Amino acid sequence: MTLTEDFQALFDDIGMDLSWPLDHPEPLPDGGLFFRDVIYATPWGFRPLMMDLRLPKGDGPFPLIVFVHGGAWAVGDPTIINSVYRKMDMFTRFAKAGFAVARIAYRHTNEAQFPTQLHDCKSAIRFLRKHAELLHIDPKRFAAFGDSAGGHLVTLLGLTGDNPELEGSVGTTEGSSAVSCVINWFGPTDLITLGEQKRALGNAWGDSDLADSPESLLIGGAPPLNPELAKAASPITYVHRHAPPMLLQYGDADRLVPLAQGEALFNALKAVGVDATLQIIKGADHCFWGVENHYIIDDDIAFLKKHIG
Repeated sequence: MTLTEDFQALFDDIGMDLSWPLDHPEPLPDGGLFFRDVIYATPWGFRPLMMDLRLPKGDGPFPLIVFVHGGAWAVGDPTIINSVYRKMDMFTRFAKAGFAVARIAYRHTNEAQFPTQLHDCKSAIRFLRKHAELLHIDPKRFAAFGDSAGGHLVTLLGLTGDNPELEGSVGTTEGSSAVSCVINWFGPTDLITLGEQKRALGNAWGDSDLADSPESLLIGGAPPLNPELAKAASPITYVHRHAPPMLLQYGDADRLVPLAQGEALFNALKAVGVDATLQIIKGADHCFWGVENHYIIDDDIAFLKKHIG
């Protein structure tokens, strides 16, 4: 046993009771349950990777939405939402519709480069499946839902479920990382074309091809100079005919992730026969800023009910 393994064993013994949150859910006013600060993996040398889980009222097992947050792969937290999302009240509405929601954290680009972020998300899904009975969730009905950088990651989850080259070795390694459907809110889909598409808009935020752009930090270099790395981190690379149903929702005034990213993925999915829908939100900037957007959640719930409800 190495010194690192010795320290890991010591801290596992004296430092962290990983099972405690699973055995002590908090009752919610609406009759549901809330599992707070659940640690799904403890990669050595990094912060513990955590999630929370909200269950609706009832006995279950409930269909599950795995939410992956945005933030340019560099910032953000699953518990922090902006004012637009707060107005949409999406997590409460999902619970009222009968869905459990797990909000997961993953490592940012100042901690590790791609594919670490995808490995973390897959580990969280395998953990949830492993503990499905205890958590009152249905392991056969998992949806992945994310915004921006999270939209990128959940699309990869849908396209690379159980891909042995992308599973990673983080946390729970047994079980499936596949999901039954995907909701992608304005996630990047092709890092090779993103910079050019943003420049074509004229008023785009940032240049994705610069060395310090979020996309460059994700893969470890500017996409034009590292095309193989950019291709490996692009969801469009992994499109195949057996991919799960996908709902792609993009604003046509988005300056950060152009609508063209959603259109390209939609066309690629339809070309191989995948059940895909592209919903264009008229007048919406990034995060659906600038438009009335409460109906988007209604459309999401209808999609989820069709595929995992």
